[in-house]
Amino acid sequence: MSLTSKFIGGMKHLLKGGSVKYLAAGEPYCPFGEEFGLTVIPEYLLEDDLMKLRRGYVDVYTRNSDHIVLNDGRFQLPPLPPSSFLPLVERLEQDDIVPKGWLNNQTANLYEPGDFIRAHIDNLFVYDDIFAICSLGSNALLRLVHVQNGEELDVMVPDRSVYIMSGPARYVYFHMVLPVEAQRFSLVLRRSIIDSDGGFRPITTPIGDIMPYKATRILNALYSRQVGGVRVTVDDDFLEHADIGAFDTSRWVKRLHPLRDWSLLRQLDEDEARIEELREKRFIDVDFSWRYKELREYYKAMEESLLAPHATPATPATPHVDTKG
Repeated sequence: MSLTSKFIGGMKHLLKGGSVKYLAAGEPYCPFGEEFGLTVIPEYLLEDDLMKLRRGYVDVYTRNSDHIVLNDGRFQLPPLPPSSFLPLVERLEQDDIVPKGWLNNQTANLYEPGDFIRAHIDNLFVYDDIFAICSLGSNALLRLVHVQNGEELDVMVPDRSVYIMSGPARYVYFHMVLPVEAQRFSLVLRRSIIDSDGGFRPITTPIGDIMPYKATRILNALYSRQVGGVRVTVDDDFLEHADIGAFDTSRWVKRLHPLRDWSLLRQLDEDEARIEELREKRFIDVDFSWRYKELREYYKAMEESLLAPHATPATPATPHVDTKG
């Protein structure tokens, strides 16, 4: 891109109300095409962002070290002080990377050399679309595996970058971070439908005014019945017997016949049945009919992504976020 094009793109961005800091970031790109839903924004985190985030997790280390847990190959930290990242969230909104007021929940992770996170899809019922993940420290190899056919895609996430997951990347691909070579910190920002650990903004859904203690009880009940989770259990004995490595998700997906019949709508039907069973047994007393309706409408559009997976990574393309020309 020529300097003239960059200048014109930068001026357009500023005229739209975007931040000046955005002009210092690298060019956003979609490694597998726009429709896939993964956008990487290199060097979006600037020095003041890094300082605030580091102060945030150092504060957690010094004040709440007894609450740090080793979870699935990396350290999951207690929630960071919102002051350490709220200016960053507001800038993401100002730059039209995420909708204003959308993000309301955080999860902070610390990876030491060799740490990882195994393949997973974040809870489909509790969390909405659009995740913004801030990554600093070691570069990270992000691997995505299609839920049904095991298609495998890799992308390197550089230090000081922010990447956005939405649509197919969020809903129909497992994602994992392979073992890192040096210390890495990541902050996952997303939208929860109910007050939960890591909340940093008011919940604006029909159940947003539920008291925290009751919200925790509801979440525990949902998780106990695996509501919102792609219900696949792969234990170490299976992996060892099948001679499949812990990160070779593509191979074990291809071995699991039930996943070939999986769909978002079928998942939602099962989730609804499990929730109504919990309601009948009075473990929860919340009406989730509004959630079934909005997810069913959204999933109908998403089902096409299961039928047309991406066979070949596309050339980096212009993402949905505002670019510099």
